Amino acid sequence: MLITGVSRFWGCQLAKGLEAEPSIERIVAVDTATPPIELSRTDFVRADIRHGLIGKLLHAIDIDTVVHAGLIVDPRRAGARQVHETNVIGTMNLLAACSASGSAVRKLVVKSSTAVYGAEAEDPSIWSEEMVRRAPARDGFTRDLDEVEGYVRDFSLRKPDAVTTVLRFANVLGPTHGTPFSRLFDLAAIPTVLGFDPRLQFVHEADAVATLKHAVLHERPGTFNVAGSGVVILSQAISMMGKANLPVLPFAGAGMLVDVVNRAVPLGFPAHLTRLLQFGRVVDTAALRERFGVALQYSTPDTVLEHVRSRRTRKSARARPATRRRPARRGPVDRS
Repeated sequence: MLITGVSRFWGCQLAKGLEAEPSIERIVAVDTATPPIELSRTDFVRADIRHGLIGKLLHAIDIDTVVHAGLIVDPRRAGARQVHETNVIGTMNLLAACSASGSAVRKLVVKSSTAVYGAEAEDPSIWSEEMVRRAPARDGFTRDLDEVEGYVRDFSLRKPDAVTTVLRFANVLGPTHGTPFSRLFDLAAIPTVLGFDPRLQFVHEADAVATLKHAVLHERPGTFNVAGSGVVILSQAISMMGKANLPVLPFAGAGMLVDVVNRAVPLGFPAHLTRLLQFGRVVDTAALRERFGVALQYSTPDTVLEHVRSRRTRKSARARPATRRRPARRGPVDRS
């Protein structure tokens, strides 16, 4: 099997989790940078999915399962042009290779995002996988997601015998994965939009990786929302963290003010999430439980609480002074 995006959290953690699976004969990880963790049974290939060489690689090593975990969702990872080219051009090249004549690929798993639904005032209370946005995408990232999922649908039509799985993840929180929301929640005072208190959902990083792994090990065709059960109101999440709620972002121009904050603080909070601070988003996860066959370990409130605990533990560890070991006392020497 081949995994893209191994230099980032999703790809490297999935590869690590699959190394213990005896049913996986060989794991090939592809990225332009090396994995941040040590992988013992994964062959790393430094390659860029934006280039046509990815097709030659697929055919040369007879790949039958592809996990596209390389979509960039965090703006701090790269510039806007690189994000667009990696997400759109890279996906187009990869899926063209997967569907080419003679390709052995029989399973495709794509990590997508619930951001594909957008965030608008007139949105439905709960999004199911069959629903589509009424309004056009307001930002480049959401437009890229539209194109990516369009390429995936084309692949499923060109190769109907292959199992195609799309996982739309809510925003992730956890002890090791840095995300725009984790950085926002790390601020002492959290800026919010004046007059808005949106409903939000999160997924714990451990549940996110376990869901990807389940898609690899089982046949689960279709599109699935992945989010912890339940919801939290933004003010509730801020209260759970013991932080100050700072409603200073205006209804009109909230995105521009967040850009100012991004320049003053290394926050990297993208435009599509700024609208989420106004209107929120809640997705239906019944298909994940009933058809996909996974019950997540952490609900949305549990995920927030676990995030709080992990941050407090880390802060306590940093504040704890290093203890110096005293040399052992030596007793009297017996010279007899």
